[in-house]
Amino acid sequence: MTTLINKPEENFPKTFFVFVNYQNLQTKHNIETTNCICSAAFLQFIEQYDKDFASKYLKGIISAFSPNTKPPENFAERYIAGNIDYLPFSYNYNCSINFVSFFNNNITSDYRTEYDSEAFRQRYNPKLPSRLSACYAFGDYESCLKVNQLYGWSLDRVREFVLIPHEYNRVAKVNMEVVSLYRLANRISMLDVPTQQQLWAHYWTAQENFRMELPSENGNKLYEINFLWEYLVEGILKLK
Repeated sequence: MTTLINKPEENFPKTFFVFVNYQNLQTKHNIETTNCICSAAFLQFIEQYDKDFASKYLKGIISAFSPNTKPPENFAERYIAGNIDYLPFSYNYNCSINFVSFFNNNITSDYRTEYDSEAFRQRYNPKLPSRLSACYAFGDYESCLKVNQLYGWSLDRVREFVLIPHEYNRVAKVNMEVVSLYRLANRISMLDVPTQQQLWAHYWTAQENFRMELPSENGNKLYEINFLWEYLVEGILKLK
């Protein structure tokens, strides 16, 4: 598969650019031993579905994919069907407090962002790559330059990868700026359900500009984002 799962009329890039964090020991080990990085669910999937392919990946000797007709087992079936539950923590329906403290809001805002994203993905299209599993990549170096200018990520960390072909690869194109706006909104405001759904629909369908008002010291302030395309990859990226 070479098309985007959320925009099937569009092919995904032949080359991906990734900000590699070598301070993460697992990432460093994977790069040094296999020249690859792999999304979490995809590795577990191929360990069950195609043990020979998984063995080659772990030994760092992958060159191409040979189709395998072995029947999938439990996790593999769930991966193919899009029935995997990625969320590590569940919503607490027994919570008695309706208003959260500033401290509580700050320490939970990032997770609430990912929780809401995942909940919408499961309802909208469960076969989309989960943010809680996927590799994050950009489709061109110009996007990396923009990330560097906006967020200060070091360009020294950027490496070029290609996606190893596999029939169950999944790649989605998404607007990174939507997540940044949602994180901000979670910290300074309370978003109602229709607004949450509107934002995540915008994100998962790869839409461009978005506008919304959020509270500020001088009344509401209009925030307007453009687009910064990134790719969520379920599969194995190999250093080019």
